[in-house]
Amino acid sequence: GEGTTLLQSSSAPLLVGTSSRLPPQILQVNRCPDANQKDPNDAVVRAVHFHPASDPDRPLLLTAGMDKTLRFFHVGEEESTKIHGIHFPKLPIYSASFLGDSGNVVVSGRRPFFYIYDSVAGKLDLVPRIMGREEKSLERFAASPDGRTIAFVGNDGYIILVDAKSKQWMADLKMNGSVRAVAFTPDSECLLSSGSDGDVYRWDLRTRRCVERFSNEDGTIVSTLAVSRKHLAVGAESGVVNLYQERAASERNPLKSIMHLHTSNDFSRFNHDGQILAFSTQREKHGLKLLHVPTQTVFSNWPTSKTPLGYVWSMDFSPSSKFLAIGNDGGKCLLYKLNHYHKLL
Repeated sequence: GEGTTLLQSSSAPLLVGTSSRLPPQILQVNRCPDANQKDPNDAVVRAVHFHPASDPDRPLLLTAGMDKTLRFFHVGEEESTKIHGIHFPKLPIYSASFLGDSGNVVVSGRRPFFYIYDSVAGKLDLVPRIMGREEKSLERFAASPDGRTIAFVGNDGYIILVDAKSKQWMADLKMNGSVRAVAFTPDSECLLSSGSDGDVYRWDLRTRRCVERFSNEDGTIVSTLAVSRKHLAVGAESGVVNLYQERAASERNPLKSIMHLHTSNDFSRFNHDGQILAFSTQREKHGLKLLHVPTQTVFSNWPTSKTPLGYVWSMDFSPSSKFLAIGNDGGKCLLYKLNHYHKLL
């Protein structure tokens, strides 16, 4: 049935290590028809996520948002086809993410409960609350790349770890100040967190101890984190994005402070090989920039003020970076093809 079509393409073996040097300055980009053209959102697209094990040429994408609907699309450069949609009557969706390579999707919002949707079996599980926690909202979370752990942003400096399989509480991590951002390392072994105190914390998930803590140079509230194998991007409410080495033996200094946003950096993401960092604000139009990580320079040709982005609320790169999907305030999921990576497929 539906489930089999949803993930039929994900048995294709992933080409590991397909990478070549991305040229700086000019990014070759082509606009494709919107990924959700067949069924646009009725409100802000709060979440877009590509299935990490889907076919790099026609990947599987989910979109979700304030219209309480989770939708799945097979994405292509000529057209994207809608596979399936599921409506959550009580839940304007703030966050949605595939759990690793499984077909399971975590869905949450400004509610004390969350859902796990098994898209292969078409089965929906409501997790009414997390035992021992009083949070009225679970709207922010990160799912580990291996699909085993969900880290919810809790109240008062708490990060709530939930086992994705059993859907049970595993542990709480506690930092100073309030938590604003969480991100797993690509190997799923550590979690990074930050927030109102401007410090970045690294947690070893085996011992659940804080193994590193450093002060982000910007000094304001940290609003977003992104991690690749080599780099860590720390975005702040000031709009400054600091790029660090992922691991450092000694004192932490940014490799580069990127000053291209004038309002809070709300979202950031590295592409699959870590050569591009996309970072955005939802508070100004065209508030998206792409950084060429090896040279630490922002691409100058795209996007421009003429690129019809609207207000950017979410984005994701496809598994081999052939596509960049961008969810905006108008309910569109814009789709762009990155030619450098398309040629490698």
